[in-house]
Amino acid sequence: MALKWFYVAIVTVAMLSANYSCIAEIVRMPLQPSIQTLALTVKPLNESFSAYVLVFRGPSDTEVEFNGNTLEVTKDVDEFESLMVNYNDNMNRRITLKSKSKGETISMYPNLNYNLLTKTSFIENTCYVQIEKDAMGVRTKYTATVSSFADREDLDNLSKYFIAYLRDKTGAIVELTTRHLNEIENENIVSYYKYLDTYHSGSKTDIYNEYYAILNYPAIEANGITVQSFGFVLYVSSSDYYGNDMTINRSWYYKII
Repeated sequence: MALKWFYVAIVTVAMLSANYSCIAEIVRMPLQPSIQTLALTVKPLNESFSAYVLVFRGPSDTEVEFNGNTLEVTKDVDEFESLMVNYNDNMNRRITLKSKSKGETISMYPNLNYNLLTKTSFIENTCYVQIEKDAMGVRTKYTATVSSFADREDLDNLSKYFIAYLRDKTGAIVELTTRHLNEIENENIVSYYKYLDTYHSGSKTDIYNEYYAILNYPAIEANGITVQSFGFVLYVSSSDYYGNDMTINRSWYYKII
């Protein structure tokens, strides 16, 4: 009799596992970014203007946005080269690359260090990002798995997280980003975790990480909350404004909602 119930238990677990696997959905396969920066060159033209040459790989619909002047964008197969000129006093010199077909956006803020004329190494290109979506009753869970073949010490400046913007009935916008489970919760936003909770428990220098986000749609609808946007980010920061990097910060964003 005990053996019979053992087999019943095994079959039950197998059926539950099969049902669960049918609910799970791979939103993004474990791939590197579709848009990848290959090289960035910054050269002073004179005391007032600087030239930026950006070489990148991306889908055919990739667009370049720049607050200065984008003079020319050329394409060779899947590689692009963009020539831009910026007035040095224009501090808003962010460069943005977007692909609607892939739901990806790269944003970077060039540095003012002209001693480093060209940068060809970008740690975000080493990352493989997979995003999975699971139905958990009335809730939806997203799991982002990130792995990288970069050296551990190079991962220290790389942050990975879900990011969401929620709008409440008053029109106020709240930003939620993935928190570490050991962090002290922010009192100003903790009440919004009942709508969207996102967390992780690993270390920045781990070569493999998992990040979680749980959306409670019944609570969202019942309280008039709107999910303005929801996605996953790889963010690279430089600790020194005039430091040893061609960019002050860079980010890769994958749009989920």
